Amino acid sequence: MYNDSTQKSLPYELFIAKENGKYTGYTHSWFLVNGQQYYGIKKVKVRVAKDGKVIIQDVALIENNYPVPPDNVSQLNVLDLAGSDTAPAMDGPFVTNRTKVYTELTGRINVKKVSTASNSVLIEYLTKNGIESNLTVSK
Repeated sequence: MYNDSTQKSLPYELFIAKENGKYTGYTHSWFLVNGQQYYGIKKVKVRVAKDGKVIIQDVALIENNYPVPPDNVSQLNVLDLAGSDTAPAMDGPFVTNRTKVYTELTGRINVKKVSTASNSVLIEYLTKNGIESNLTVSK
């Protein structure tokens, strides 16, 4: 995840599950403020647009260590599916909404599929909290 404002790349994890023909998922993102690392885990809605773009939109913030509440900030990703059948990837812009406190942020998301056996904070969180599904792991 590349943030245009800070000009920094930060880790971003994405889980997508398909159940009964509908996609859902979770994200785990990090950011730095004054040298301190913060994280947020969110439930997201996932859909595939008619043009093939993968639209990922925040639904709810389910865990975080933010120093102050995020004031209803949500993120929208519009990603192109790329790569190959053996190494799929998604890439595209993201934008957050503007609030009374925060301006909108923009940037770019680039995720690739990795093994569910990989070391992942998001996998650990979902497992620990009993969230079970047939998940595809992307980092």
